[in-house]
Amino acid sequence: MKRRILWILIACLLLSLTACGEQTEETPLSEVTQPGMEESEPVTVTNEETQNTSETDWEHILIAYFSWADNTVVEDEEAAVQSALSHYDSIGDSENYSDVDAVASASVVAPGNTARLAQWIQEYVGGNLFPIVVTEPYPDDYDECLDRAADEKAENARPELENHLDSISDYDVIFLGFPNWWYTAPMAVFSFIEEYNLADKTIVPFCAHGTGGIAGSVRDITAALPDSAEVLEPLGVYRADIGQAQSEVNEWLAELGFQEKAEENAELENSEKNAKMTIDGQEIFITLYDTPAANTLYDMLPLELSFEDYNRVEKISYLSQALPITGESDGYDPNVGDFCLYAPWGNLSIFYQDFQYSDGLILLGHIDSSMDLLSSHDGDFSAVLEKAN
Repeated sequence: MKRRILWILIACLLLSLTACGEQTEETPLSEVTQPGMEESEPVTVTNEETQNTSETDWEHILIAYFSWADNTVVEDEEAAVQSALSHYDSIGDSENYSDVDAVASASVVAPGNTARLAQWIQEYVGGNLFPIVVTEPYPDDYDECLDRAADEKAENARPELENHLDSISDYDVIFLGFPNWWYTAPMAVFSFIEEYNLADKTIVPFCAHGTGGIAGSVRDITAALPDSAEVLEPLGVYRADIGQAQSEVNEWLAELGFQEKAEENAELENSEKNAKMTIDGQEIFITLYDTPAANTLYDMLPLELSFEDYNRVEKISYLSQALPITGESDGYDPNVGDFCLYAPWGNLSIFYQDFQYSDGLILLGHIDSSMDLLSSHDGDFSAVLEKAN
């Protein structure tokens, strides 16, 4: 009798598991059959419900992206653009563009379509930009690039990468951008995914594509990630619409629950102070925010400062007087143009390259003009920092 009851319970359990499997079966949504980078295959969506992230406190953001323009050497820009145009004509896609030359050039000439999306994402959420670059550049001819991409996909290749992150542990959220190459992401994107431990990370895909949409790219990326990684709703932007896509990017980020960086700094900017720095007779204007450290620095002006380059990322100058750090944040993730204090060493830092989150880094303000004047100085230089209002 007991054995019979046991068999009944096992049968019920098997039936319930079968029912669960049927409910989570992946469903193809669309198919497109044009060949090449614009192609599509059945798109599989594994997350049927968009996660509500409006209450999530996002920190330490990385925006990693692969762009053809960053991964080729254009010997003849006109010829490269013409090769892209010929491909668009061959698939009947050029009629969708009001300025075909500009669209073709945006694909192969820096910054590239995916890079433009990445820059708009950074403007909205902050974070660090990281271009995924291979050691062996792709051809700048569209059809030749297609052929190599097809070979790499067929071989499930993992192209060697030129640049590498110091540490992935600095980031909680990773935006991952790419074009649609042969139904999926370029194989270099999978090189990036497999190089780092992305367990427990939040991955946010975005794609610049042709007629094929995002195809199977998000499905393939999800399959390559650790099970504990979470993939949010992706964004796909048609290449003809890239130039006008910033509002679409912003709406997508807002729907995912990301807060606009400009809103976070609104209170600081409403009570800003203006300063200027003079180098070799040329003026650089700086906005200082209303914080204890920035206000103390403003009261110390004017100052004669000596700057040096540090790590090819920032220009630094040591202060003779410590600035107050009580009530300031524990650290900061700097962007190009940020004017900061590195409290452990007591130095001012002006970032002319993106850098990672750093403990002890405090935002004081932002450079408003002439960043090229700073970045062009290879050696030490002197400057006068004074009030501008």
